[in-house]
Amino acid sequence: MEYPLDSGGSVLVAVEKTTADGVVTRGWGEDRPVRVAEQANQTFESAVAKVRPAADALLASLSGLQSKPSEITIEFAIQLTAEAGVCIATLGASANFKIALKWTPPK
Repeated sequence: MEYPLDSGGSVLVAVEKTTADGVVTRGWGEDRPVRVAEQANQTFESAVAKVRPAADALLASLSGLQSKPSEITIEFAIQLTAEAGVCIATLGASANFKIALKWTPPK
């Protein structure tokens, strides 16, 4: 999948292709000799920006804890798809978000 960049140029991203019957295929398959990338209908930046509200909401919620942590780490994966553009993908077996909170005692 080829995503244009706001600043010009583009980035090629490997995506899973789903057939009409729902089977997920990987690689170039029958199109291997052609190797033509599908053009995305949005820029890379606009596709990736769709996960920003989820990250902002998580950070705002965790920052509002009664006992504020000194450090907040949020990990999540994104998956670029031809159909949806971008979605939050699973990490490991099933978690969509990995959150670590750290409290440092005052000095």
